[in-house]
Amino acid sequence: MRVLVTGATGFVGGALVPALLATGHQVRCLVRDRSRLAPTLRSRVEVVEGDAGRAQAVLRAADGTDAAVYLVHGMEGTVRDLVARERAAATEFRDGLELAGVQRILYLGGLVDEGVLSTLSPHLYARQQTGVALAAGTIPVTELRAGIVLGAGSASLALLEAAARAPVALRAPWSATPTQPIALEDLLALLVAVLGEPPGGDRVLEVGGPEVLTYGELVERVRAVLGLGPRPTLGVPYLPPEVVAVAAARRAGIPAPLAIGLLPSAVHPAVVRDDLQRRRYPWSGRTAVDAALTRALSR
Repeated sequence: MRVLVTGATGFVGGALVPALLATGHQVRCLVRDRSRLAPTLRSRVEVVEGDAGRAQAVLRAADGTDAAVYLVHGMEGTVRDLVARERAAATEFRDGLELAGVQRILYLGGLVDEGVLSTLSPHLYARQQTGVALAAGTIPVTELRAGIVLGAGSASLALLEAAARAPVALRAPWSATPTQPIALEDLLALLVAVLGEPPGGDRVLEVGGPEVLTYGELVERVRAVLGLGPRPTLGVPYLPPEVVAVAAARRAGIPAPLAIGLLPSAVHPAVVRDDLQRRRYPWSGRTAVDAALTRALSR
């Protein structure tokens, strides 16, 4: 299959491209700056420079491809207009693919409860609305929804590690929120498997690993894998995630707008709510949290 991949310079995209190549697919990457693409990939893929949020650039990049993978985020800007930017970019991307005659779209979104859309963080609502915009066209869309992805290079993992290395554990109410992380290699296996299936109608597939735990418990798992000892705990009755975002970003070494976008999502449960993943892909999502963390943090 000839596959167009966006977001190939990012965390998931940079790992997905080699996985697609290893399974025999031909890959074309649409990137804004080819120099940001891993040197080991440049000679193995076609590279087209352009903006995935511009229909004409997408048409040029997608011409002759069978499927497209949408992995881009607009997290570098302000949170205030994030939803509008994400919807507009997804619409342009979809329109360009339709002009190119692409047969299917694979999109990686976030685990959300659509019953409480009005209360979602801007980041999660933007991810959900991106899926809506992509599915509003004529091309079948498969949307995988995942929570935290445990792998080297993940911004979410960097924030978890920063929290684990802090001298004091803050126990804010949102630290009790449940989450169901998935190992990067498990997510890649699912993406490749779904892409290899015949295109059908629009479908949402919630994916996760074998364990559900709270964010506080996940931070302690990270701390244990790092070999760090006991530390004092401070209970904080009210601590909005936005308040700690800038300091957390500095400790994690990631851009502040990214942390400001991600951390407020911690108040929302990120767990798989149906059994579609287990029924269709019973082999998937089996890597334990500790094993995934050990692999990710050792790199």
